[in-house]
Amino acid sequence: MLIYLAKSKKRAVVTSTLIAAAALIGAMIVLPWDIELSQSARNSRMPGDLRRFILLMEVFAHSLGCAMILGTLLWIDEKNRGKLWGVAGFVIVCGALANLAKYIIPRWRPNTYDGAIWSILNPNRDPSVPVPSSWVTWGTPFTESWFREEIRSFPSGHTATAVAMAIGLSYVYPRGKYLFLFMASIAALQRLIAGAHYLSDILVSVALALMIGLAWGFLPGMRRRHAS
Repeated sequence: MLIYLAKSKKRAVVTSTLIAAAALIGAMIVLPWDIELSQSARNSRMPGDLRRFILLMEVFAHSLGCAMILGTLLWIDEKNRGKLWGVAGFVIVCGALANLAKYIIPRWRPNTYDGAIWSILNPNRDPSVPVPSSWVTWGTPFTESWFREEIRSFPSGHTATAVAMAIGLSYVYPRGKYLFLFMASIAALQRLIAGAHYLSDILVSVALALMIGLAWGFLPGMRRRHAS
């Protein structure tokens, strides 16, 4: 679907690939400081209304919120119903693959460390104890329980879903692409502010959604459908 956001397929491929590569490189750069960045972001002072706005934007990334948005559009926009069904499938695939990765690669969520003696968010923190490296947040692949929500940090399913929503809705309603991009960005920020994901989790999810978007847009069946 990304091929419809640029003036040409080549430009869409190049732009999306560069953004995905930048997101992956950024994830590798911030990875050693994930814990500190997460706690610093949550400890930052911001107006209460702004924080509430950021937290409420989870609706653009949550499965039920996306179902309500797409369901409403499917109900009222008969002209674009076929495209919207394609968008729904794309969003489901992005979210499902991100969540599958969670089960394979366990990682403790940032908020599980809030009570640690070194945590910035712990009022009884010991300032003499340094924040440990973010490498301690990882578990051993395939060895942790699939049903423990606290170890399902990597990658961010919400972020992958929000980026997929932005890509898909921009394909159907190109005039709103900057609004959809803004909503996806705030939804991703919400995951950081809420202590649900690290910054590297979010950046990897952005790259994941972009790559799936490219593959989805160039599927032979999709090309024939939109060429007709």
